Amino acid sequence: MPVKRLLPFLLISAFALPGAAQAQYRYKPVSLITGYIANTGAEYGTATALNNNGMVGGTYRVDPNWFDQAYSWKDGRFNYIPRIDGLVFNHRIAGINDGGRMAVNFNNSDTSSGEAWFYKDNDFLRIPRLNYLGNAKANAINNNDVVVGDAGMGLDDWSNPPARHAFIYQNGTSTDIGTLGGKDGYALDINDAGVVVGGSHTAAGDMRAFIYDGGTMQALGTLGGNYSMAYSINEHGDIVGLSDTAGGARHGFLYSGGVMHDLGLLSNAYNWGSMDINDSGQIVATGTLNGAVTPMLYENGTATDLNTLIDPALGLSLTRVNAINDHGQIAATACGPNGESGSGCWGVLLNPLNPVPEPATWGMLGVGIGVLAFVGRKRARGELGGLRGCAANPPYAVPLI
Repeated sequence: MPVKRLLPFLLISAFALPGAAQAQYRYKPVSLITGYIANTGAEYGTATALNNNGMVGGTYRVDPNWFDQAYSWKDGRFNYIPRIDGLVFNHRIAGINDGGRMAVNFNNSDTSSGEAWFYKDNDFLRIPRLNYLGNAKANAINNNDVVVGDAGMGLDDWSNPPARHAFIYQNGTSTDIGTLGGKDGYALDINDAGVVVGGSHTAAGDMRAFIYDGGTMQALGTLGGNYSMAYSINEHGDIVGLSDTAGGARHGFLYSGGVMHDLGLLSNAYNWGSMDINDSGQIVATGTLNGAVTPMLYENGTATDLNTLIDPALGLSLTRVNAINDHGQIAATACGPNGESGSGCWGVLLNPLNPVPEPATWGMLGVGIGVLAFVGRKRARGELGGLRGCAANPPYAVPLI
């Protein structure tokens, strides 16, 4: 066969073969094993946050004090988040933006209250409380260094908890954005346009998912029941969360274009981890699928158990999922016998085996298509052996990529 006629095959193979070789499983897990042993006699950790540059935030449990130590991980390197004044009992990364700045939560060993902090360049800035007797909890951060969360409006008393209000923090100031008229409000996510989502009690005492935009908080409604909570919003304004149905089951929802769509996920399941949606509309959540509680990926109208998308020979069992970025990478938690510390659980980063091509790849593809177009023009003029009349039955077909 002439070299010119082999060109389409060579071009297609250059892009198709890597995918064909890896088509059986969609993700390659990278285990974020710290090597620290918990009181359980094995490693215990999780991945809690993820940005678009592949930086993961996680925690691991430290023996013998049972406190959770926060860390970030990127490209194989751990960065252990320091404690403050030796008083911290637990701390956890609630969010990482693309610049590497973080929203971090602390619990102090001498009190039941917690503190929210903004972490930048290995330095902490305390997020002001809404009430000097209350506490603060950060839940998310956007690329403009705006943090959202919820804060107590009085002394933390387990027998009679004070109200909690949603807040926005920026440039050293915390702003109370209130509730939907009831006792409590929780801001759980914010996109780069500054749109906040979460959940709040109404004056009637029902919990409702809300959207806060332009200084106004509005309820999103429910799937027919008396409960809803919004967990994540992407840059297109699509929102995911949980809602009770009229029959009392708890389902996942996608709120898009002013309509709340029932995803049928998480029915009657405890919501381990969280829900997240990326700009491509992929959703991750942990809930009931085929009768078992498992982390799942929801896309194109279908929910798939993430455990079926990794190689079982690795001996890992994914137990919960927390985040997905715009490149399709997923922050999750896995358990198994193969860790450096023996059996246990730890954070994992799920890398897609067939990610979206990088710009250089698109450039190669463009060059190839240009060559094919040039060859096609020569054929149309009969310069490749008089094949002008064979268009209806070509010797090969070039698929659209």
